[in-house]
Amino acid sequence: MKFSQLVTLTLTLVAAFVRADSDEHANTNTESTIQVPLVAFKPTTISGVFIEQFVTPKSKGSVWIPSEAKKVVDGIEDDELLKFRGAWSIEEASVLPSIKSDLGLVVKTPAAHHAISAAFPSPFDTKDSSFVAQYEVKLQNGLECGGAYIKLLTYDPSFTPAAFSDKSPYTIMFGPDRCGSTNKVHFIFRHKNPKTGVIEEKHLNSPVTAKIDKLTNVYTLVVRPDNSFDVLINDESVKSGSLLEDFTPAVNPPKGM
Repeated sequence: MKFSQLVTLTLTLVAAFVRADSDEHANTNTESTIQVPLVAFKPTTISGVFIEQFVTPKSKGSVWIPSEAKKVVDGIEDDELLKFRGAWSIEEASVLPSIKSDLGLVVKTPAAHHAISAAFPSPFDTKDSSFVAQYEVKLQNGLECGGAYIKLLTYDPSFTPAAFSDKSPYTIMFGPDRCGSTNKVHFIFRHKNPKTGVIEEKHLNSPVTAKIDKLTNVYTLVVRPDNSFDVLINDESVKSGSLLEDFTPAVNPPKGM
């Protein structure tokens, strides 16, 4: 199986980020606090189809485009109501910073839906090669009910990042999501049945638990040409298996009698 024609990376925050009243990792005893110098930020030398380290705050608005999709009321778009009204900023961490001048995308509006996307330089597919998606999540103000996952959109020559909505077709959805007793790392892919042409979402069975703390956590998805996959958190494999066997509904239906 190959994931074909991936074109856009979209970060979708689907619910509220709620400020925590206290920093669970901070030591409130000032007498025992140790001041540690921040490590200097150094851009990576790794190459890839799309790499973003937010070297400049100007990335927002030029590379990263917030969604301007409108809410639909009674089947009609309301020009005055944004579906994703949450604001974004590119800035340093405000809680437990560890690297000087290390910038990232930050959601700025409490209790609001957020969505922002960046287009790849050109469409690509994963035929005969491994695919790796990796990004960092820092829930510096806590997370009670919301998602911090990414979507890799299916190629559409007419798509514009500002038009992104929850209806935009995607190929892969990956990343943490928490609300109430639900806490998991999504891995969902959309698969087109070669016989019927029907496109169906395939959800990972027994997804792993997301890291809900105020530290920086690295989420990695690896998909290989042999249909095997790995989900890693902080470089540790937490889930592995087969695209053909470990998803619901199954890619290969059960054989009939």
